[in-house]
Amino acid sequence: MSFLLVALVLTATLVITIPTFKRVKIGRNDMSCLSIIIPARNEERNLTFLLQSLQLRNADFEVIVVDDNSTDNTERVAKAFGVKVVQPGALPAGWLGKSWACWNGAREAKGSVLLFLDADITVENDGIEKVFFYYQQQGGVLSVHPYHLVKRPYEMFSALFHYVTFASIGAFHPFKNWKSPSVGFGQCLLCSAASYFQSGGHEGIKKEVVENMALVEKMNKQGEFITCMSGQGALSMRMYPNGMKGLIRGWSKSFASGAGKTEAIYLFLVSLWLTSMINYILFLPTLWNQHAGLAISSYVCYVSLLFNSLRKIGSFTFFSLCLFPIHVLFFLGLFVWSFVQTAVRKQVKWKERSISIEEEKKKKVIK
Repeated sequence: MSFLLVALVLTATLVITIPTFKRVKIGRNDMSCLSIIIPARNEERNLTFLLQSLQLRNADFEVIVVDDNSTDNTERVAKAFGVKVVQPGALPAGWLGKSWACWNGAREAKGSVLLFLDADITVENDGIEKVFFYYQQQGGVLSVHPYHLVKRPYEMFSALFHYVTFASIGAFHPFKNWKSPSVGFGQCLLCSAASYFQSGGHEGIKKEVVENMALVEKMNKQGEFITCMSGQGALSMRMYPNGMKGLIRGWSKSFASGAGKTEAIYLFLVSLWLTSMINYILFLPTLWNQHAGLAISSYVCYVSLLFNSLRKIGSFTFFSLCLFPIHVLFFLGLFVWSFVQTAVRKQVKWKERSISIEEEKKKKVIK
């Protein structure tokens, strides 16, 4: 029964306090020093929503769209909004696509503050102002995970991946103020241009599949304080809206690789949490037969704790989390597939590109 207590304690503490932008108030900001860099490969639809949401007519910040060899109308959409478009050229050997796009965008940027923003993000009213204002107060590096808008049932299966991602960052537990996290999210990253280039930027991590974790890790090592937040109240996104196949490809691209960038203590705690959860699920039928009241109360407690954290990460419903045993099984199956792709086959596919993983890289895997 000890695993039941371990699972409950870790569920309650690994992701306990997630700061959001819901209560962030903005002052009068001059954002002319800000350059927003948007890497885009075949993002004509998403890019339309993002650029509309930026309300560019009244903007005083620079927007750069890096058209990463798209085969659709990404370039045309960007130019229709009047933003600067950068063509980085063919992907060189040794580079991965997103890092190549971000690096070329950063080199073209005029601002002293760089905001890397994924094309599938939507900015809420005053969202950029909130993010920029918060960054000015904090300094260092601001890493934001956009709020996940869930619209179709299969998207609920991202819930546990988000939870594990937040737990692995090490920025949302009770002792978070003792130590700055050494990794961060990749969909939205804000830093000074000086610190970015001092760290080597994306050129220094050009071969990394999980480029955001590698970049933040390098900036942390040079003394930058890392702040991680949920984008609730400022930035939102739809993840893998084109079906379950896209969801599987998206998460399998980076999840096992990301485990290799996670600090050992958080890797251990997340592994312990998963192991305890699996034991609980396997023991649940026996627990029901012997102590039905304990089985029901513990189950409700698990779901409530998960929901309390995940409601700040995305629009996951309480009912969907009542099926958390299915979420756990799906997570484990996809994690194994991700491991096969990255550590055995050493190749994953994303954005119509096959990404080769260097053989010499030793990946740590959550067991």
